[in-house]
Amino acid sequence: MIDNFLLREIFGKSINIQALETFGAVTAIIIVGVVLLVAVCTYLWHIKENGDLNTFTVTKDGLSEQSEKIAAVLQKMKASKREIMNTLLLLEEVVVRLQEHAGQTVTARVRKFLGDVQISLASYGEAYNPFGEVSIWDTESEDYLRNMIFHSNKEKLSYARRNGKNLVTITAHPAGSRVMYYMSFAMVLGICFGFCIKWLPVTVSTFIADNVLSTVQTLFMNAISLMLAPVLFFSLVSTFSNLTSKNEIGRIGGKIISCFLFTTLIALFLGFLLGRIFYDGNLPSLPKTLSPLSEEYQASGAISVKAILLDIIPRNVVNPISEGNMLQIIFIAILTGIALSALGEKVSTLKAIFSEANELFLKMMGMVIFFMPLVAFASMALLMFSSTASALLILLQHLVVLAIGVVIMFVLYGILFLIIGRTSPVQYFKKTAVYLLTPFMLSSSCACIPMTIDFCKKKLGISNKISSFTIPLGATVNMNGVAIYLLLCAILLIKMCGISMDMAMYLKLGALTLLGAIGASGVPNSGIVVLVMLLSAVGAPIGSISFLLGVWSIMDRFGTVTNVNGDIAAAILVAKSEDELDMAAYKAV
Repeated sequence: MIDNFLLREIFGKSINIQALETFGAVTAIIIVGVVLLVAVCTYLWHIKENGDLNTFTVTKDGLSEQSEKIAAVLQKMKASKREIMNTLLLLEEVVVRLQEHAGQTVTARVRKFLGDVQISLASYGEAYNPFGEVSIWDTESEDYLRNMIFHSNKEKLSYARRNGKNLVTITAHPAGSRVMYYMSFAMVLGICFGFCIKWLPVTVSTFIADNVLSTVQTLFMNAISLMLAPVLFFSLVSTFSNLTSKNEIGRIGGKIISCFLFTTLIALFLGFLLGRIFYDGNLPSLPKTLSPLSEEYQASGAISVKAILLDIIPRNVVNPISEGNMLQIIFIAILTGIALSALGEKVSTLKAIFSEANELFLKMMGMVIFFMPLVAFASMALLMFSSTASALLILLQHLVVLAIGVVIMFVLYGILFLIIGRTSPVQYFKKTAVYLLTPFMLSSSCACIPMTIDFCKKKLGISNKISSFTIPLGATVNMNGVAIYLLLCAILLIKMCGISMDMAMYLKLGALTLLGAIGASGVPNSGIVVLVMLLSAVGAPIGSISFLLGVWSIMDRFGTVTNVNGDIAAAILVAKSEDELDMAAYKAV
């Protein structure tokens, strides 16, 4: 519910809060109805765009004429010439096989939905999948070349059987991850919904937040946590078992660590610079009525180099998985992979088992990720509901400064591509900007590992060897975003406590932030522990952190975005230096 104090300040002391809440509830219902109406209208607009003008009856005899008309429609829908030629070739093969089998005409409908341009083919007759038993091994077969066409384009084809029809779908122009389109829309809808339920009676809004939205978010994060350890373990084992030499492992690992360290130092310098620019004036003192920080965080401010090093090697193989310790899981996986690589062909069967287990858990993770749009809606609704308007107004400047830091780091990564990688950053900017909605929504670098690896391989053309090595390691030790926002938080709170800062204190904060960023786990709100350490080191009251707790979730999301972005940028730079970057896939629209 909206803060009553803020409402009285805005509307006057004599305002009837109950009447205003009733009015707000009605307004919220109207707004949600309008949003749903817009969604329905958008869906109907898509249906209209795919109307009768884009439907054709295709036969073997009239295939050439109909293909020209279909090509014109595909061109209008922004498909490239190469995509059109390839699609028409597939269309011809499918139509011929369907008619040879059933002797019926084929109805083709060109449609565009959420960016994907597809041709849907429907034909009555007995159940028949035209590419269901494609084999390319028999080079003497007269269908060898035709089978090769299907085999090389199998990802663009799908078959279904419904209502006595054989249904084949050909994807002519994939616009990217459809999940991203759904998720973007779900996030906007969630923000609107979260704002609207603030106006509902407290019991109703609390029930929706705690029993519906929070449950959806928790179930998804539990499923992600369940899959994360096996996905990370088998992915790394498969990667390292296929590396050819110890020199290759050392060379690639050295490049990755150097890249992480360099970009983290840049992030620290940027944090100091922004703090110096925006927090150098007269800042208001902290409120005297701040609630004390919980004992859980007050007692956990000790992070040291020794503790980090000792935490790398576990005492047994069970605790890392049960406790979700990513650094220890990475250590075990790398050690196992290197041992398999050293044994060579003796353990070829074991290597195959690890590879197949990796495919299994990646498939299971894909099934979980299917529900991401629903979780995006719940996550954004909870964020808007839990963030009070008064806190957002007071801390707006701090959030803006942090957002500026995120954007500057994004641009700096692009500059590194030009200077070090000799690569244009344009496609990186376009593709990554859309993908970063995922870490913003999940607020966890570790939870994003499987999706980030998949994004790097499919959208940026980074080899599996580099992406499967860089991304998991980066999610654990590369915390550029944490370094920026923790440093800014520390500087803000220290100055609001009236403590003067000299160069020695800046250097001390920088060293401790670097150490804390490496030691922080890639999970939501882990930065609170590091911030406790920073404030304790300079004698600032730990309870001052409670001033930022109202917007901590937003800051943590900004930090996660920068962390994941730094992992992707490092993967690109290392892949380019190792000639493991597919430039055709990288430049593809």
